[in-house]
Amino acid sequence: MNNRKKNSIYSLILIAVVAIVWFYRDSQKPETEKLPYIFISGEAQGTTYNITYSDVENRNFKAAVDSILHQFDLSLSTYVKSSEIVRFNKSDSFKFESPFFYPVLEKSKEIYEASEGAFDPTVYPLIEAWGFGPEKVDFPDSSRIEEIKEYVGFEHINFNKQRVVKEKEKVSLDFNAIAQGYSIDVVFEFLEAQGIENMMVELGGELRVKGKNENEDLWAIGIDDPKIESGQQASRVAIIKLDNEAISTSGNYRKFFVHEGEKYGHSINPKTGYPIQRDIISSTVVAPTCMEADAWSTAFMVTGLEKAKEILTTQNHLKAFFIYEDENGVLKQFNTENIGENIILE
Repeated sequence: MNNRKKNSIYSLILIAVVAIVWFYRDSQKPETEKLPYIFISGEAQGTTYNITYSDVENRNFKAAVDSILHQFDLSLSTYVKSSEIVRFNKSDSFKFESPFFYPVLEKSKEIYEASEGAFDPTVYPLIEAWGFGPEKVDFPDSSRIEEIKEYVGFEHINFNKQRVVKEKEKVSLDFNAIAQGYSIDVVFEFLEAQGIENMMVELGGELRVKGKNENEDLWAIGIDDPKIESGQQASRVAIIKLDNEAISTSGNYRKFFVHEGEKYGHSINPKTGYPIQRDIISSTVVAPTCMEADAWSTAFMVTGLEKAKEILTTQNHLKAFFIYEDENGVLKQFNTENIGENIILE
């Protein structure tokens, strides 16, 4: 047998051996290789956060997330005495030091105008007057409320990308109805920049998701029954599946006080100066970002059901689910058609 024939035979044998090895190796593989899901949690903004994500490198981002949320509080928390927003509230103007202040102002202005003033971060003096700020106060009288209303209104401030300026001396800002949602977006975008494709970022009950959960399904979020009394086991009235979206629920059924037998919720109507007495008792909004979901869920508590329906016809990027009381005090539900099959009513 000449050398050429021998080499051809050896080549065929080698190819056969390689094919057998590859076949054996593939037969030992599981049908699907699932990435491990990592869970981290911690405390921030007076509440807790929980983050679940898959990562081929099995990285733990807790330290980075804690650092981001700490820097965020130094900018926009009214409970941190040296924060940017607290310093602005005590001065005539403020030059931004962090990257967080301006985006929240910009989005606040957009939603203030679209909601016809129902969402208004300058409501902070009223929040303080009603005892929902960092300090507890006495029940305010009507003359005090009328006085405060003189410097409530987003039109009383001007800003650009560098600074914000007051048009009236006593104007004060409170971003509690939008900043928590934005902080979720900031953490979400950080993880996205690290190459994370499947995740859920939750803080204080608000959250934003991307991709699929560990079961390779859309992330599903339960909506609580707002009529469950304190101490009772929570029950759900609906489940909403999220497809690369954010969700926020606002309501007055957990944070309120009782004065002379009457309940006062923490959501303040910036136009009347008083805690809202509207038909919506639970407002859930699904949006592309958590900053939008957070702000709009608050705004719709103020507008009431019929105005909310009207606004939603112009805000096609939003999805909503409301629990409300009719004129007879009967609980009813409303959801926008664009939620479609992604909502399951219990």
